[in-house]
Amino acid sequence: MQRAAASARAALVARASRRSLVRNPVAAVRAAAGLEGEALWACASAANFHSTDLGGQRSRGFSSTVAPASPATGAAAAPPLISGVSEAAENEDLTPFCLDLRGLNERLRRELPAKPQRGAPIDQDVVDRVSEMLRHTKLNPREWKQHAIFRRGRYTRNIVGYAPGQYIALLLCWERGQQSPIHDHSGAHCFVKMLTGKLKEEQFSWAPGRQAADPIVVDEAILDAGVEANSVAFAHDDKGLHRVSNPDGEEVAVSLHIYSPPFEDCLVFPPTGGAARRAPMVSINARCLNTTEVPTARPTGVPPPPSISDLCTSLTRIAGELGWQPPTEVGASPSPTPADPFGILDLMGSVELSPMEWAKLAGPAHFSEFHCTQNLVHCDQHFSVIVSCWSPGQSIPPHHVGTDRREWVKVVSGSLKYQEFSPGLFWSDVDRESDLPEGSSTVLREGSARTRAVTNASETTSAVSIHIFSPPLTQFTFRTEKGIERKCVPMLAGALGELSASDSGTVSEAATAAEAAEVAGAAATAEQWAAAAAKGPGDSAAARSLLRESGRRYLSFRALMKLLDQELARPDCRDDVVTALLRKAVFHPEEWRSHVDAAHVADGNKPRRVVLAERPDYSMTLSFWGQHMRETAAPRGSDGRTWTLILEGELEERAFGARDEKHGALHNSGRNGVLNGGVNGSHAERRLLRVSTLKEDSVSFTAGEDEVQLCCDSDAPCVALQLHCPAQLDE
Repeated sequence: MQRAAASARAALVARASRRSLVRNPVAAVRAAAGLEGEALWACASAANFHSTDLGGQRSRGFSSTVAPASPATGAAAAPPLISGVSEAAENEDLTPFCLDLRGLNERLRRELPAKPQRGAPIDQDVVDRVSEMLRHTKLNPREWKQHAIFRRGRYTRNIVGYAPGQYIALLLCWERGQQSPIHDHSGAHCFVKMLTGKLKEEQFSWAPGRQAADPIVVDEAILDAGVEANSVAFAHDDKGLHRVSNPDGEEVAVSLHIYSPPFEDCLVFPPTGGAARRAPMVSINARCLNTTEVPTARPTGVPPPPSISDLCTSLTRIAGELGWQPPTEVGASPSPTPADPFGILDLMGSVELSPMEWAKLAGPAHFSEFHCTQNLVHCDQHFSVIVSCWSPGQSIPPHHVGTDRREWVKVVSGSLKYQEFSPGLFWSDVDRESDLPEGSSTVLREGSARTRAVTNASETTSAVSIHIFSPPLTQFTFRTEKGIERKCVPMLAGALGELSASDSGTVSEAATAAEAAEVAGAAATAEQWAAAAAKGPGDSAAARSLLRESGRRYLSFRALMKLLDQELARPDCRDDVVTALLRKAVFHPEEWRSHVDAAHVADGNKPRRVVLAERPDYSMTLSFWGQHMRETAAPRGSDGRTWTLILEGELEERAFGARDEKHGALHNSGRNGVLNGGVNGSHAERRLLRVSTLKEDSVSFTAGEDEVQLCCDSDAPCVALQLHCPAQLDE
């Protein structure tokens, strides 16, 4: 009897859930919170969605249609329907740990010893911890490929992360058949993470006296990016020497190498067993500085010159004082008050790099043989600061910075040449040219749509420069022979000054408490999430800064939720900020594909759905669409706002309104989704307002349309991320 009553209740709740699912998918299941066992599972099936760990255990072998047995009844127990950030998502070792390069560097700074000693014995705890983290880490190919440079004559090393005295992270690119010599690692811990392709590692023993290598291969292994268990390796001088090669005759390989502590040279050994020689690991043109030297004595009472960290702090203060101008048009966003160009010029004119900043931002490791190395060290809503390291003859190719963006340049070391090209499709004619000598500070022309280039014209001397952009610039748009190319500026060493937090930085205590409440099954209160947002990452990671940044942001779903928590907890939260965040976000395909097995569908004509998060202010779902699947995304009478981001494939979106038959007037619903009916008894008939195709990376925002339908008419499947902010959550 009790089971029959529970089944009847489940059927009633399921029918109610079907009616309210699209309006608010999370609220549709709240009514089922008291159900247990089979009844709750039936409700989940009828509601046509399934909550999931964010890349957790269910996507790693647990079927979405088979649940573990209930201890009480022996029947299949219900999966956790409302989890927010689930336990597996909090335990990063159980998830596909998707990171951007900035987040990877933050994690390495936490996991590796702060002051490792060169030549120290193997620290097995560090090896196990870092190896396990790297094994589960997924870096977005769209990001790391921007730093991959291949050369036919040799494999290349490209810096992607650095912390002085702690570690250096290099991207090594291997053409077909390329190999390294037999070498040691100068007493450092060396971790290798395969990103694509395969590498063969051959291990050798030290000859007696450790001055040469025994030429006999004692062991070999294949590192394979496609096999997680074989994707990470560790090397140390106590384990011997090794040689790495790309054995594939058709495919290139890319590997991430992390050395702790960093070193500038190593021993290489001939394969015949002869004496070793010392080979440099950095550019021979790099500026060298002894960071332990005593600074030149200054007169009593004379303060040291401001450093880059001081500059970033001053820019943060100025950004807070500038404020925002009200929009000049209805629906437009507020615009920032422009900074005084000569005030910024005076500010950066006296800036000098401190000895530690030379090591952290412009040390030997930062100079590349192939291109100018740029490092983003600060970014807020008004300014970004980039430090550039130039080997002789290197240049930033012809590029645009935007018609409304101003640039300031301070040449700290060496000299540069600035060129501006004539407007038009071709930029071979130099219209303006000027030299930027060492110590000079320059503000470049604002509002110019012309292509520009900056070059270290010296053939013998390296150069270092500081660049300030307002609005902030985090991505360069280059004009090349192949067309338009875009490259994001990496944050190699972390932000300086007050803005040291990043997207994947340490979660505040308030955020931890709020997320822990959801893990435990309790609903986190709005006050908890507001406190988490208030104490979360700094402005360098805030969604507001994306409104003015020229670049994409490589995120995981967890990082996206942190930014959404920040913005939606603000009393002045804005829809255009959320739209900008979704439009500029780039997610790892492996992250959303890991949820396919966890997605559940009861109706074959509707998309499979996974709930990623439930918050007081929003719900976020992942939907998988096959051919001819369709769904009403915003039905009549719905409230709130909905965003749809296409991650893969495309969808057709149709918006419907109501036409007044008596007066022929077309009505749209207001913000609350209420139909504007006819007058004097006239009938309001449903009419098509628009049809649009949502392609990959596009974002659709709906708030006020009478009805919005989505359909997948393409032969290829589609994956969409949908965010819903209800006007008022159902109790």
